Amino acid sequence: MDFKNNKLKVTVLTFILLLVLVGIFVFIQIGPVNKNNKKDVVIDIPSGSSVNTISDILYENKLIKNKTLFKVVVKISDKAPQIKAGKYLLNQTYTNNDIVNLLASGKIYNDGIKVTIPEGSTSKEIISILVNKKLGNKETYENLINNPKELYNDVKFLKENNVISLEGFLYPETYYFSEDSSEKEILKQMLITFDNAYNDELKEKQKELKMSLEEVITLASIVEKEAVKDEDRPLIAGVFYNRLKIDMPLQSDATIQYIFEERKKIVTYNDLKIDSPYNSYKNKGLPPTPIANPGIKSIEATLYPTESKNLYFVATMDGGNNYSETYEQHLKYVKEYKEQRDKLNKEKK
Repeated sequence: MDFKNNKLKVTVLTFILLLVLVGIFVFIQIGPVNKNNKKDVVIDIPSGSSVNTISDILYENKLIKNKTLFKVVVKISDKAPQIKAGKYLLNQTYTNNDIVNLLASGKIYNDGIKVTIPEGSTSKEIISILVNKKLGNKETYENLINNPKELYNDVKFLKENNVISLEGFLYPETYYFSEDSSEKEILKQMLITFDNAYNDELKEKQKELKMSLEEVITLASIVEKEAVKDEDRPLIAGVFYNRLKIDMPLQSDATIQYIFEERKKIVTYNDLKIDSPYNSYKNKGLPPTPIANPGIKSIEATLYPTESKNLYFVATMDGGNNYSETYEQHLKYVKEYKEQRDKLNKEKK
């Protein structure tokens, strides 16, 4: 009897020991290849890659120890559908879990020249940014921006919407371009990014409003230049819609600024008399083209404006706006703003 009990104990202990050894083996196999080697490796995951293909790529680059166990880790994580194609920066200190989390995060490694286009940048400002980064020629950019047909075959939405200027469609974002990228390739990337951001939901809303794409982006560009705070964007858009409905000029200083080569500190009363299709004090309706390249928040605000009876707005000292339905109320807010501004200027002196 004792012999049988001892044999059972030995069997159980052996089984436990095997489990521990297997656990240690698995732990080591799914851990870092070399926790002391921080030398970066760039891997490229092609579009449509299977988990088998990904494990092969990682194994060939000596980033995982065991392909089978890596596939098990992916399976347990349930993140296979989230893994995105692209280049990733890895090293041998990464565990299998670290690698899976990175591939699923979409934090793609970008090499090349980094270019950040701020929201509300004009095409002139974008050209200046690119040329200063030694990416292309000013005249070539200007020609392409003013002649969108040059890109009709590469970017379908331009032709489909009969876009007459690329102003407004050069999407504000951070990009990475290779040194030998052509002007056309760079603008194409910005246009494709815009097309991806302007999703089906926004397109449906545009149809519902019975507006053309250029009308939406033109108004959005004005909203972008007029707004400081995000919460004001739909309110400002609502004011402009109200003005358009009653055939009232938009009267936006931002459109006046677009006329000048360089932005002025203050728009004067004489500036409001300038004879230009972009003068929204003299001309009713929208200007001929967008006056800047708006971000997605201004585009959404234009498609989903706040409904009100407001026809006027004026800035407040905190960066927001005061809104009013009547001109009389508007003048009161204007007076308040000027008094507060003058007081602040005196205090600074």
